[in-house]
Amino acid sequence: MNVRWETVVWVSFAVASPALAAVLWPRFRARFGEWAELVERFAPWAHGFGPAYLALLSGAIRAREAGLLGHDPLAWVGGALACVIWLRLATLWRPDAVHWPEPNRGVLDEPRWTLYRAAGSQWVGHAQLGGLFGLALAVSEWGLAGRMQGRMEWQTLARLASSSVVFAITRNFWLTALAQAGLLIVLRRGRST
Repeated sequence: MNVRWETVVWVSFAVASPALAAVLWPRFRARFGEWAELVERFAPWAHGFGPAYLALLSGAIRAREAGLLGHDPLAWVGGALACVIWLRLATLWRPDAVHWPEPNRGVLDEPRWTLYRAAGSQWVGHAQLGGLFGLALAVSEWGLAGRMQGRMEWQTLARLASSSVVFAITRNFWLTALAQAGLLIVLRRGRST
């Protein structure tokens, strides 16, 4: 195992942040006054991109493990085709009574989930097993946040599974993020009658 302390710090911060925010934000919200709403709107973006970007910038994770680079043109074409097939399959399953997040949430969560996968790959030394390890980290984040916020949204688990499958097939962050946004667009339309 190749566990570097910088990676542990960024992953721990990303996993624990939603749970900590659920506990601490109600205490500090009043101190921000009129800025509180702006902080609440900016926080998901900071959580989605911040830890992953800082981990990449500090060298804690590598861009190739995160799926940011190193794709030949044929891999792009094959990955894009896999994403189109995945989205087509999603059109067959569109539950009406479910509230799915906005499509930008698909792009917003992906950097953090990629951080987990890249860290997992680095720690276990294997891309596919690292992806499973990253999925476990993301599920841990979901569980901690859900307990602290008093709600467990299964839609997040469905998106996590979808993200993990698409990334395992494409090994491409960019295609995975686009597929996640596309998936939310498809699911938010609901079943046509």
